[in-house]
Amino acid sequence: MVKRLILFVAALLLVLVSCSKDPDFEQGSVRGGSSARSSQAQRSYTEPTRRVMVMISGGYNSLAGYLAEDLQDLESGYVPAGTSFHADVLLVLARVAASRGDYTTPRAPVLYRLWSGRDGSVHRDTVKSWAEGTPLCSKETIREALSFVEKKYPAAGYGVVFSSHASGWMPSGYYSDPSKFEPSGTLWGLRSIGQDITPDGGVEMELTDFADAIPMHLDYCLIDACLSGCVEVAHALKGKADIVGFSPTEVLADGFDYKNITSHLFATPSDPVEVCRAYFAYYDAKSGGNRSATITVVDTRKMEALETVCKELFDKYRIALNSLKGDRVQGYFRYDRHYFYDLKDILVQAGITEEETARLQAALDACILYQAATSSFLSIPLNRVCGLSMYLPSMGSAYLNNFYRENISWNHATELVL
Repeated sequence: MVKRLILFVAALLLVLVSCSKDPDFEQGSVRGGSSARSSQAQRSYTEPTRRVMVMISGGYNSLAGYLAEDLQDLESGYVPAGTSFHADVLLVLARVAASRGDYTTPRAPVLYRLWSGRDGSVHRDTVKSWAEGTPLCSKETIREALSFVEKKYPAAGYGVVFSSHASGWMPSGYYSDPSKFEPSGTLWGLRSIGQDITPDGGVEMELTDFADAIPMHLDYCLIDACLSGCVEVAHALKGKADIVGFSPTEVLADGFDYKNITSHLFATPSDPVEVCRAYFAYYDAKSGGNRSATITVVDTRKMEALETVCKELFDKYRIALNSLKGDRVQGYFRYDRHYFYDLKDILVQAGITEEETARLQAALDACILYQAATSSFLSIPLNRVCGLSMYLPSMGSAYLNNFYRENISWNHATELVL
């Protein structure tokens, strides 16, 4: 009898210890099963299987109405069920204007989680907030938010979708008004990704700040913003995000298909390429000026061959590159903002041989997973498109060359500008 009592107490203690280590037990959401369930839960705690997607919506600017609609579409699509430790996590970092065109009312950036209940209802749980007036599109805010996400939601994989204004690798404000920068050559305001309107003008991020704001490894980073599809942006995110999707041209205001985006990104495995295919199909089916889109998906882990061949060609054809006329090269820009030219066509027009062209194309094929373009983007004919834009030094300036030399990692790797 005593022996049976001892065995019973030992078994009871074992059960209690097992339950105390079960993350579902700690969450107050134990699901059926016994020792097998408990063992699996423990493995899931140390080796999470869930995925986390963070939508960064930088809409405190002229895009406010469109980005607010994007967030509504996001909630109407697939939203992960529940908030248990095993559930996938959908988060939104947003600072949305009080109304379209109202950028004077202080608004606080918030990070909230979207999840669906058993009845299909969608819930918002605010998990972090900032003081009113704090800009969202800053290295500090985004890094703080993503660091919080990494700590609070350990996961098997993370992804970011970023939506706002952008001008590729350019210094802040240069694209809209170069006269403010030339000819002084003083390097100030070196930012180009995202925008928050402030009483003093605007706050934007430098490309290097955007990359530095990412504290964890990302499976994908999709950028729903103008002129981001350049080799300079892809290279800046090398080592940060495996897959990068973006547009070499501007982006029409509707952007990605946010109603269906999560069904692709929470698929097994995640499919950011399909998000970009759907984006292109949406615009390609339109007519007139609305049939305007470019999209490119790059595997940044496979850019080494492109770096190698470009460095060789930049050195060999440096004289031609420094004298090349922009009107001979495929451009991706409007309004004479001649800072975004097709990477391959730059070198073809500089005079590379057929063998060198084949090597360059092979290097592009190695890292570009998908690229598509309509026959034109608004007023821009798109006849010779490789999928990546690049700076053309002969069409730049001493100021831009200096900025490019000092700040762009692609230049550090390939020496386009000496």
